[in-house]
Amino acid sequence: MKPFQGKVVVVTGAARGLGRDYAKYFAQDGASVILADAKLPEAATAAAAAEGAKAIAVECDVTDRASVEAMVARTKAEFGRLDVLINNAGLWRRLEEHGLLDCPDDVWDSAWDVNVKGSWLCYQAAVPLMKEGGWGRIINISSMASLTGSNTYGLTKAAVEHMTSGMAREVGKFGITVNCISPGICAFEGAKGALPQLEAIVKNNPVSRMGTTRDLYNAILYLCSDQAEWVTGQNLRVDGGALTR
Repeated sequence: MKPFQGKVVVVTGAARGLGRDYAKYFAQDGASVILADAKLPEAATAAAAAEGAKAIAVECDVTDRASVEAMVARTKAEFGRLDVLINNAGLWRRLEEHGLLDCPDDVWDSAWDVNVKGSWLCYQAAVPLMKEGGWGRIINISSMASLTGSNTYGLTKAAVEHMTSGMAREVGKFGITVNCISPGICAFEGAKGALPQLEAIVKNNPVSRMGTTRDLYNAILYLCSDQAEWVTGQNLRVDGGALTR
């Protein structure tokens, strides 16, 4: 039996990149998948559906409460339940261009709206439906940049890690766990464009290769499994050992 057979999974930021791949892998593992994105993720949804699972595309702005609640209502109408939420939607483009001293207001506000408020709103909307089933898994996405504090992106991801702990304390009594993964440098479209020296950056890692979306999904797979039912409020760094140096 596939590990997520019969489960319903929401992936935000699913139109491309990491979110698209997470949705496809969940579909391969038997889940019904809701792919949510600010732009209707039709191509990514078709790829997930090709794996034999039921996949639904939903246009959703994670910074808008009404839009998030409508996405969860659609999930309930289609499937009657929600088991896993992957808070993948995130903003980092333009953020690497600015330090704290020169960060414009619009860049600062957008980063906090998407990376922090978006995860919080999705959490608030998802928990009541998970409570109905008495079981749930929520995965927030941080970054190795959370330890630097040198730009807005890193600060928002540090906030996500802190927020994960608070969420976990609130909902453990309902059979819901909340954990976080912090990806290192992974080879996908957006990273290749913004970080042209990827190979040089990772060559000194203990595991000296680029990360893949499969590496990240394997960590998510564990945290969403029954085997991790006593694991909550944690941040798992999936970075090839980069931060051991």
